[in-house]
Amino acid sequence: MSGASVVRDRILSHGLGVASAQGLQALSMGDLARDLDLSRSGLLAYFATKESLQLGVIDQAAGMFVSDVVNAAAASEAGEARVRAMFGKWISWSRSPRLKGGCPFVHASAEGDTLPAMVREKLETFLDGWTSNIKSAIDDAKTAGQFRDDLEADQLVFEMYGLYLSHHFWHWSMKDRSALDRTMKAFERLVVASR
Repeated sequence: MSGASVVRDRILSHGLGVASAQGLQALSMGDLARDLDLSRSGLLAYFATKESLQLGVIDQAAGMFVSDVVNAAAASEAGEARVRAMFGKWISWSRSPRLKGGCPFVHASAEGDTLPAMVREKLETFLDGWTSNIKSAIDDAKTAGQFRDDLEADQLVFEMYGLYLSHHFWHWSMKDRSALDRTMKAFERLVVASR
């Protein structure tokens, strides 16, 4: 990895930590330059605008998510096992100490219309892709006869997101040590009800 790539990766990794704790709007060129002991002009050589930095942080987070969640879960057998793996990896991702404050996509989604259009579009595209992946896994479980034929995939995805967001709140905001156990118990009820 070249020196420029190392610096760019340091900027994005630090930016991801900030975004995961406070949101994309909390990214400040001046603060990042100071935190990383870079000159402001040195930082601007990599990211000319706050928007380009926000886009880079989303790309960084998406790359980690695909590796840690999507690809890791894809190793599981198609059907219920993969749905379970996807949810488990998703929850593990949200608890990762690398994120420093929770899921950056949760924080970015809450910022909504305050984000630039290109940043919102990239975020929505990523989340739509993840939602489609979950639906495909649910459909595979239905095809395999592991989930009932009349199961509405959109509803199950909605409820899985609800559990994810609830876990995020109780784990990160409330510091509840039982959040993981409670979340997985609730997920188990969802799976049983889906059969």
